[in-house]
Amino acid sequence: MPGFVFALAFALAGCSGAPGAPGGDGGASGQGGEAGGPPQPEVSVELGVPGGDDGLDFVPLAEGAELRLQTFGQGGTHVLVAVRCTGCASRAFVSATLLNLSTGVEVQEPPPVRPQLLYCDDGRCDLVPYLVHASGLTASNEEKDGLGVRLTARVRSEAGQIAECSREAVLSTADL
Repeated sequence: MPGFVFALAFALAGCSGAPGAPGGDGGASGQGGEAGGPPQPEVSVELGVPGGDDGLDFVPLAEGAELRLQTFGQGGTHVLVAVRCTGCASRAFVSATLLNLSTGVEVQEPPPVRPQLLYCDDGRCDLVPYLVHASGLTASNEEKDGLGVRLTARVRSEAGQIAECSREAVLSTADL
C-alpha cells in the first residue's frame, strides 16, 4: 500500500524542468541571468485537463487517465488538455506531442511564434483549455478508442528556460 500511495503522489506531482535546459539542473536555474543579471525562477510544468463548471479549471492528469477526442465540427480530431507552469511569468511558449504507444507515430502541436498569454494566480499560470491535434496519430480506419498514448507538454519561458512533463493516457471516442 505505501508503494501505491507513493506512485499516486508521483503521478499527480508536477514535472520539473527538462534535463539540459538553460539554467543547469534540469531547468531549475536560481542562477543569475545573462551577464550576471538577477536570478531566474525555476520553471516547472504540469499536465491536466479542463474541469470545473466552466471548463476553465486545471485538474491534474493522472498517469493512465482518459483523454477524450473532440472534433469541434471541423473534421480534425483534438484532445483538450490543460497546462500549468510556474516560474514562466504570464507568457510562455507552450507546445505538445502525442505519441501512439502502439506504433510510435507522433503528432506535434508546435510552439507559437509569439508567447501565449497564461492565466496566473498565486504563482501558478494556466493555459486552459489547450487543444492538441490528434489527427494523423492513427490511420483513418484504425480504432482510436482505448489507444494508449503519451502526452508531453513543453514550456519555454520568454527567458529561454525549458520544462516538460509527460503522462501516459488512453484515448476515448465517447464524445465523437
